[in-house]
Amino acid sequence: MNNEYRILIQETRTIKGGTCIPMTIPACFQPDRSNIFLGEIINFRNLKFGKRLNNYGQCSFDILVDDALAGALISLRKYTVWIYKVTSTGDVLVWSGEQVRRTGKLNAEENDWCTIYCYDWLYLFKDRYTASTVTYDGIDAGLIAWGLINTSQLKTNGNFGITQGTIATTSNRDRTYYNQNIMEAIVNLSDVIGGFDYEITNDRVFNVYTIKGDDLTESVILEYTRNLQSVEIDEDFTNPCNNAIVLGEVYGDTDLSRVDRPDSTSQIASKLREKVMTADDVIDLDTLNSKGDAMLAKYKVPLIKVTFELIKSSLSITSFSLGDLIRLIIKKGIYDYDDDFRIFEWEVSVDEVNTEHITLTLGELGV
Repeated sequence: MNNEYRILIQETRTIKGGTCIPMTIPACFQPDRSNIFLGEIINFRNLKFGKRLNNYGQCSFDILVDDALAGALISLRKYTVWIYKVTSTGDVLVWSGEQVRRTGKLNAEENDWCTIYCYDWLYLFKDRYTASTVTYDGIDAGLIAWGLINTSQLKTNGNFGITQGTIATTSNRDRTYYNQNIMEAIVNLSDVIGGFDYEITNDRVFNVYTIKGDDLTESVILEYTRNLQSVEIDEDFTNPCNNAIVLGEVYGDTDLSRVDRPDSTSQIASKLREKVMTADDVIDLDTLNSKGDAMLAKYKVPLIKVTFELIKSSLSITSFSLGDLIRLIIKKGIYDYDDDFRIFEWEVSVDEVNTEHITLTLGELGV
């Protein structure tokens, strides 16, 4: 049993209120399926969960095939998962989402485990589309995103329980959607220079920010040999781009709108590297330029992925959030980091002996 985290199960159709749950619920299946948690998965291993800025996060864990309790609590696209971290001051909700996949492998020794995969709430809208034609003229981008979500939830059997939170004022946009995938539309609204950051919280609240995150460089300092006892570093420059080509909506009979956004400084350093993005719902030149600039910001420099094991009682996943600015110090041989980085992705994994590993994907503030 894992003593650091708890996994609780609820139905997808129920609407959860508040920010916490009673920690005295029985660890058993509750067959009435009312608007409460159904139960808790006690025996699990290889828990892994994470989040990505302006995208959906994932979770997975293993359960015994013959575990009757777990069998009652696993139902794909019907039951949801709520992960709580156990702390000295109470249990903290750190991840939630919907069960989407189960894989298993049986063997003659009958020590059989299966793996449950889950995605968080943004992924719900991967399977939702707009009407045949939807037009927004001069509407704030964040309000467009919420409008897409809210309209979809008004459909028969369409309410996922996502509620409106804080929608920061960003930029007015003109958008016309034709049978547009809603998750893709929200990602595209965000993925431009001058766009926005957004989240669907663990409590299913949709928030929009001009820039998400806080400056924690004075309080969250990750330093090898001080609070990091082992570190893996992955400097990823496999997809470089210093000339972003953005293809927009067709105009005339056959021609695509196209813009090129070069970055001459990085071209001098590493020669010409081009990447193409398709934005077939956009014809506005300023928006196409912004999409190209956003692609440059992300791919003209390496992303840094740092996987580490924290020294106990130093920091935990509750110490920081997506978008936060933290300080990383690694002084060892060819590695000479003492810089501020923004968190674009985090993942927690807990192995079979309950050792917790945290992986952060870091980049520059402007990415």
